[in-house]
Amino acid sequence: MHEMWCGADTSGEPVWHVLTPDKTSTLCGVEKEEESPRRHTTDRHCFSCMQSFQAVVASR
Repeated sequence: MHEMWCGADTSGEPVWHVLTPDKTSTLCGVEKEEESPRRHTTDRHCFSCMQSFQAVVASR
């Protein structure tokens, strides 16, 4: 099972990322740090993470 983590995109805005199974980084390569305090204000998702996640699910 994959978990979501709210971090920042390249512009610093909060987005939901998909964590790798070891939960130390995201599927797009962002290192996991403190979760964004603005996580409750966004429903945006990291496009790269979502593409990678879809590829993982499709390969099963």
